Amino acid sequence: MQEPMPDILTRAGLGTLVTAVRRRLKHVVASRLAPYDLTLQQFWVLLVLLEQGPCSLHPLAQQVWMDDPTASRVVKAMVERGLLDTRPDPKHGRRILISLTPGSVPLAQELHGLAAEIKSGLVAGLQPEQQAILRQGLLAMITNLGDMLVGTPSTGPDHESVVAS
Repeated sequence: MQEPMPDILTRAGLGTLVTAVRRRLKHVVASRLAPYDLTLQQFWVLLVLLEQGPCSLHPLAQQVWMDDPTASRVVKAMVERGLLDTRPDPKHGRRILISLTPGSVPLAQELHGLAAEIKSGLVAGLQPEQQAILRQGLLAMITNLGDMLVGTPSTGPDHESVVAS
């Protein structure tokens, strides 16, 4: 059963609406992931590695909007579950490459289909022009927030990711 939209959202500011979208999206994805026994973070890691192939920790963390220590913990848990492999990067002596295990590729492919369904549902009813305008607006908001952080000491894990965008 669909949760009704609170009347207050029709008059809400953009920050509140962005927060509501993020919260509802997390809820939808988490509910769809329940049968897979995966966290949201693990889901995104599997998708990035399926789409981009093996990579080191820092670029992976940036792709899934996590700080490096959090990404390291997520990767470690996934290695322990047999979902990911790690090996030394032959091009860089101290770097580790993270990749899907052969056994996790079918799962990642299935989750890729699930992600496509969610993405499609997220923009249902929005014309391509509306999607482009929304994308521009959201990117501008991310940039604006990053600009607000410049010169401000980091208070959370997203500081570098936001400023870098």
